[in-house]
Amino acid sequence: MKSGKVVGAEYVQTFRTYLESVDALPRNEDGALSISAIAEASGIPRQSFYKNPQLKALLADVKVDLPVKAFQEGATSNSRRVRSEGGLDTKAKLLERRVHQLEQQNAALVAENAELRRQLKALRLQAAREDMMIETGRRIPAPPERVDAR
Repeated sequence: MKSGKVVGAEYVQTFRTYLESVDALPRNEDGALSISAIAEASGIPRQSFYKNPQLKALLADVKVDLPVKAFQEGATSNSRRVRSEGGLDTKAKLLERRVHQLEQQNAALVAENAELRRQLKALRLQAAREDMMIETGRRIPAPPERVDAR
């Protein structure tokens, strides 16, 4: 049975051999290294990339040196694929589009929130008037509707 240090050293050597055989490391859609894909391709257990200090250091050194290669699973749509040639432009456009969508959703939610707050305030006033009518036995007319000139 091999010791952990011997196995770890073998993994480091295996990873170096793997690095020599590839021109780019696989990455996720967000641009981060895909440790799962690297582990699968190199035959090294995924946890070793997190626990083996030599392997971690080697991975940190090469992740800057090697070009980006987008890692895609078979079910990913073409619109989400990021290629190394124009990957940054494509990714930036996708992110800008997503930010724009989120800003629009946020604006709609802010407007809806304001309207719901206005309705809640009106309902609280109505409930207070009804409570006062119950307590005093007198009818309390609703205030006239205001027309805001905005």
